Amino acid sequence: MPPELLVIGYEDRLLQDHQALLNAAREEGFGVELVDPSRLTIDIRADATEVLVDGIPRTPAVALPRGVNRPWPFVRQVLEVWAGYGTRVLPSVDAADRCADKLATLRVLAARGVPTLPTLGVLAGPGTTINDHSFSDEVLVTKPARASKGRGVRAATRSETLDELCSRLPLVDGLVDHQIVQPRADQWGIDHRVVVADGEVVAMTRRHGAPGAITTNTRGSTVVDVDEPWSEDPEVARVAVAACAALGLEFGGIDVIVHEGRAVVLEANAWPGLAAHVRGPHIAQALVRCAVRSGAPQPA
Repeated sequence: MPPELLVIGYEDRLLQDHQALLNAAREEGFGVELVDPSRLTIDIRADATEVLVDGIPRTPAVALPRGVNRPWPFVRQVLEVWAGYGTRVLPSVDAADRCADKLATLRVLAARGVPTLPTLGVLAGPGTTINDHSFSDEVLVTKPARASKGRGVRAATRSETLDELCSRLPLVDGLVDHQIVQPRADQWGIDHRVVVADGEVVAMTRRHGAPGAITTNTRGSTVVDVDEPWSEDPEVARVAVAACAALGLEFGGIDVIVHEGRAVVLEANAWPGLAAHVRGPHIAQALVRCAVRSGAPQPA
């Protein structure tokens, strides 16, 4: 029997990406399956803790979580159990956990000397403050620390930002996610998504937001491939590679923007889209090969 590789993701989302990933794994000799997170159960007993798939204990050789930001607290525990039995998990649980929280990501990067925007981490509520010495900028950007795809990103004046944060009642409204507050980068509306595998840039795109939009990954944005990252945008490539190394991401997507003349990291994505409908299987193949090089059992 070939070693088993399970992709943990939703069947009704990212269909082309998932198919490209399954095909790439088959080409490497794995037995493969896409597993919806709802099919997973953690079985805790006095003598052992196991993961069940459809009620049956299974421990794959490789597990690749994809698009599981929202159920991550549960999926993380599934992956931790599997890793304890020798499953190769990519990205690692620790790296993915850091990237699931933008504040945690930025703390690690700043501590490792990777350039980032000045940042405040706050919990919205009547006591929220924005220190005058933190930012000289009049326009600030706020975003939920655990959201994705541009959800909840706002740009407003300093006073409007503070009023909005202070007026929330998290425990009443259900808005318990902490926020990050940053200056609006002076090159706002244009950024880069860089996909890195094993320290190598395998894809880079330059993204332009819709007119007037603060985000670049929402409806109306345009995306242009950067065919020669190290010659066209070497500083962006260098910063992205350094960010992955600092975060322990063997495979990841790094969002980079230019601010005050230098490339800085906006955030990191442990599960970047593979864009299979645009670029074919290239990025999916890089992810599977990364898993193999990183210690997954070799297919016969």
